[in-house]
Amino acid sequence: MSNKIIIYSQDTCPYCVRAKSLMNDKGISYQEINIQREQGQREEMIARTNRRTVPQIFINDRTVGGYDDLALLNANGELDALLGISSNDAQYNKVFDVVIIGAGPAGMSAAVYAARKNLSTLVISGNVGGQVGTTNEVDNYPGLPGITGPELVSNFSDHMEKYTVDKLVGEKVETIEIKQRCKIITTSGGREIHARALIIATGANKRKLNIPGEKEFAGNGVVYRATCDGPLFKGVPVAVIGGGNSGLEASIEMAAITPQVYLLERGELRGDQILQDKVTAAENIEVLIHVEPLELNGDSSLNELFIRSLEDGTKRRLTVEGVFVEIGLTPNSGFVLDLLDTNERGEIKVDAKGHTGVRGIFAAGDVTEGSDKQIVVAAGSGASVALGAFEYLISQK
Repeated sequence: MSNKIIIYSQDTCPYCVRAKSLMNDKGISYQEINIQREQGQREEMIARTNRRTVPQIFINDRTVGGYDDLALLNANGELDALLGISSNDAQYNKVFDVVIIGAGPAGMSAAVYAARKNLSTLVISGNVGGQVGTTNEVDNYPGLPGITGPELVSNFSDHMEKYTVDKLVGEKVETIEIKQRCKIITTSGGREIHARALIIATGANKRKLNIPGEKEFAGNGVVYRATCDGPLFKGVPVAVIGGGNSGLEASIEMAAITPQVYLLERGELRGDQILQDKVTAAENIEVLIHVEPLELNGDSSLNELFIRSLEDGTKRRLTVEGVFVEIGLTPNSGFVLDLLDTNERGEIKVDAKGHTGVRGIFAAGDVTEGSDKQIVVAAGSGASVALGAFEYLISQK
């Protein structure tokens, strides 16, 4: 079956890389339209989809959406049916020594260490790279100063590919059941995976505003990835919500390409002083502290944000066409809240070796309790828990 697949992309978009990788893994050819390099294609994409995020994917003139939409189709089997290819689930019909949920730095590091111990290993993940894939510059990973997030993800992935590691990308884990010593993992695509040991490395996601208009304008004004989607808002006023490092970095990045940036924070700015100094020095960044967002509004696309002062209650309307949400992270632990012990934030509690207290289940990375949410810490914890899982498995009779 011949398919016509178009992927609108741009150079700075890690989600575009993920979409193309998924198609490459399936052996499917596609036409890539780079909206940064090809004249008029940015406007064409927005007109066809009414969205300002990339990638935007078309299969046989049907709009699929972005990478998350593509991954969901892949997870439930609809993508293979749409492309006219047959799925091969036979490789998953066995009991794995280790199943790793998540393919960020912690998950991929765990996979490398598990495979090196000759454990049959399966990685289940909605994507490859996690948060790192959406990070512009990583300057604190030892030995690789100045590397970009997508480049670091590629290095991790290439290293993992050196070993025999099965992968199930585009799947979401729905439930985990324990039957004697076997862990039974059920996915959103209806697959049932069996494992002797389980490592949870699902990381964390960007926290949402939970205000009127957020869902309606998601992808059409409201974005959570400044590095990826920022260039699509060139020349229009935007707001950045969040006064930590991510918010400051997004403000600085957007100030270079937009006429006006509003930086909003409920309290005082919390980011590194060097970033605060850059924000203060930028003439087109207005810092608004002790304020909260109230509502997003617009016609076919976002054009206004209402905010309120937390000091005197006064309200203000900001004319913006983009809102970048940078207010922290929420651990991806919802599917294990009834199974594992977590803290009040939903982070999984673990011991020094990453054991959760449930026999044969380990956790690593940003989904676990701990204040140091750093790439190198996540990667180290992934290696540690893989070794812990190996020790657990060889001790079983």
